Amino acid sequence: MVSWELVAEAMDVLTRPKLRRYEVGPETIEILLRFLAPELPRVELDVATRDPDDAPVVAAALAGGAQAIVTGDRDLLDDRALREWLAGHGVSVLSAAELLARIGA
Repeated sequence: MVSWELVAEAMDVLTRPKLRRYEVGPETIEILLRFLAPELPRVELDVATRDPDDAPVVAAALAGGAQAIVTGDRDLLDDRALREWLAGHGVSVLSAAELLARIGA
């Protein structure tokens, strides 16, 4: 699932000097945004994340109806308040090992 927050992050990344060699100009970004805009939900979070950069991931999980966020990010994994809030919305925060244990792999 894509969210406005993830599109904003992608646009930021695509304009970084390190990616200039790929020649992704403003016109290409505008075309991408016009293509995606009708499908992008806006999700407001009623909980703070320890790392503000994690908010787009949480918003996308909620917008997409995800059952879990699988991550190695300690800010997501160790934030008890966030995990409880997400659980109330039907979303688990799992490490890769926890996911494998759940699916019996």
